[in-house]
Amino acid sequence: MKSIIICFFIFFITDLHAEIIHVQDLPSLQHANTIANPGDIIVLKKGVWKDCDIMLTCHGTAKSPITFKAEIDGEVIFSGKSSLQLGGEYIIVNGLFFTDGFSLDNDVWQFKTNDAIANNCRITNCKIDGFNNPKRLQDNNWIVFFGKYNRVDHCSFYNKTNLGVLLAVKMDDERSRNSFHSIDSNYFGRRLPLGSNGGEMIRVGLATHCSYNSSTIIKDNVFDNCDGETEVISIKSGNNKILRNVFKECQGSVVLRHGNNNTVEGNLFLGNLKEGTGGVRIINEGNWVVNNLFIQCRGEGFRSPLAIMNGVFNSPPTRYVPVRNTVISNNTFINCSAISFGEGADKEREISPINVFCFNNLFSNTIDSSILFVHSKLDSFFLSNNITCNKTNSPSINGFFNKNVTTQKWRSFNIPACKEYQPINNFLPISYQQDLNSRLMNGFLNQSGCANITYFEKILNSSDKKGIAKTWKENNTILLSKLTINKYCKNVQEIKAALQNSNNIKIYLTGTDYFFNEPIFINNKAVITSLNQKRVNIGSSEGLATLFTVTKNSSLSLSNINFENSQLNSRYFISTDTINDCNHYELAITKCSFSNFDHITNSFFYAHKSSYADKISITNCDFISATCNLFSLVDEHDDKGYYNVEKISIKNCDFKECDSPIFSIYRGGMDESTMGPIVSFNNNRITNCHSSKEIISFYGAQQTFLFNNIFDNANYNSIIVKYEDKTRATHLQKKNKFIHSGTIQENKFVTNIK
Repeated sequence: MKSIIICFFIFFITDLHAEIIHVQDLPSLQHANTIANPGDIIVLKKGVWKDCDIMLTCHGTAKSPITFKAEIDGEVIFSGKSSLQLGGEYIIVNGLFFTDGFSLDNDVWQFKTNDAIANNCRITNCKIDGFNNPKRLQDNNWIVFFGKYNRVDHCSFYNKTNLGVLLAVKMDDERSRNSFHSIDSNYFGRRLPLGSNGGEMIRVGLATHCSYNSSTIIKDNVFDNCDGETEVISIKSGNNKILRNVFKECQGSVVLRHGNNNTVEGNLFLGNLKEGTGGVRIINEGNWVVNNLFIQCRGEGFRSPLAIMNGVFNSPPTRYVPVRNTVISNNTFINCSAISFGEGADKEREISPINVFCFNNLFSNTIDSSILFVHSKLDSFFLSNNITCNKTNSPSINGFFNKNVTTQKWRSFNIPACKEYQPINNFLPISYQQDLNSRLMNGFLNQSGCANITYFEKILNSSDKKGIAKTWKENNTILLSKLTINKYCKNVQEIKAALQNSNNIKIYLTGTDYFFNEPIFINNKAVITSLNQKRVNIGSSEGLATLFTVTKNSSLSLSNINFENSQLNSRYFISTDTINDCNHYELAITKCSFSNFDHITNSFFYAHKSSYADKISITNCDFISATCNLFSLVDEHDDKGYYNVEKISIKNCDFKECDSPIFSIYRGGMDESTMGPIVSFNNNRITNCHSSKEIISFYGAQQTFLFNNIFDNANYNSIIVKYEDKTRATHLQKKNKFIHSGTIQENKFVTNIK
């Protein structure tokens, strides 16, 4: 009793010496860091802190951490070239906001300063929004963990657009292995498709460290429309747990890519019928997927709701170590696309999964005829009591059977419930049962399917109300008017003036002649049109690079105009920006006619290297007498899987008397992490068109649709369409007609639909 009183007295005296220190700029903050004692609270003055690289190296204790907090949560704003580095112990950072800038030389938040590793540190109630390097393919991370027992919680992250994992756990040496970090209660907001590998939200470890355990816990987070690439979470180490997270409309999966003995338990994968929404992909040994709910996940292949991969014989860590000793239990799949056993099977990935125990899973599907695709041997799959309920078709495989079950209403979904189950004592080997208490939160359930509905409702409600990840009120920025302003322009000078003075504009061409001495930059949302498909003459000074330059986050729409181009002397008609990376723009051309392209020396539309369009749409247009390439997206020759457009559609167009390629796209390398590029070339007519090369070239496009086109006297005795692929792709052809025309050079990924 006496010792307890003494300890309490010492703690009380220590607490009395704690100070509150107010700082107003970077020098005073760094000075406070050097003098801080355990228990001190350093308060940062509200306002904008620009170009601040913060390094915190002080040492608190478990009972008396040192806290750095905003004077008002969310109103201490770091902008410009700013970063936060922690290299001490028991430091808490609270209430900071990073926006309107990017970290030049460092990661934005890093649990390391120079060679000093952080341990037992925490960043909470903070936010990063759009803090991006403007160069899309320059790699950096927003958060990097080193050390042990560090935590990021109740934070929110939005709009990462450049190359690099949003949050990475690194394991460079023993100081950062078996680290027991916690990533919990955060909101991971929208991430648009990156157009390459390197767009994960979280990565734990690297392939070179896959034999080490990280023991990181990722729990109670919301991932909302995280579409950067096929891996939303990429696990490349051992003994990690992904628990009770919600993945809402994410075009990707939790991927157990390298490392063993990882657990995915109690998560909700809510696809809402969005294309490409995935679940869990399994590689390596000893990984368990238990008690998860998958609703309307529509991914296929690598993005399947559940994909158990085939492996490579004697695989190096960087490829595909065969799946062994996996447990798949108590998961529920509702109106999901088919799960996949032996996914990725090919000449290299030839080793089937071994010792896969799949039992007490529940499938309900009113959309698809198949709930399971099998691509390899099932000799070492142990299947039991996997129930397809009501009218869902059951695979003709032992271990699956159909049963009428009850349902309960949750939100707009009917959740099946079944009390029938396979007891683990009769099914799982003893060695697996011995791992049970250390692996699972709630053990195996005495039912089929999952049982987390109450928790999912709680976390979804919290997310919808913005309760998770941020407790402070955001400042409301005064937005520029979203109303469209109409302008009537009779020449190029008036077009330029109109574009400079509005963020959302519709321009009507009222003149007859438009002569360009320099390019017009599209920096906003611009529609250029005319009344009654007016005919206009387009000209330019000799040697002009382009007429229209689209820039990042902009959109250009041309509609209802007949362009006559007899006086045009430029390289391109439309091109992307070459000064700054042109990312996430859109281009639409509708009901336009373009004729006499004799003096465009390169391409009608050209996508420069590192540019990236979310969508390009060309509809109901005529292209007549062109001698230049029309749509050229071929500038990514690094062969790293980069490409220039996510989706492009050319439909209901007439191409006449064109002596050049109509469409070319290039995506090189062996990367399999993206959905795009997705190309649709449908319902077009190609008449009297010829080229020394193929008219249409699909190099590395992941999905193409070539439907209902008429080729009339097109590249006779030569190639019309050419497919080339280094990785698996999907190419569909249907009802194309050929009259006195050349051939299509197909490959093994082309399917002709009758």
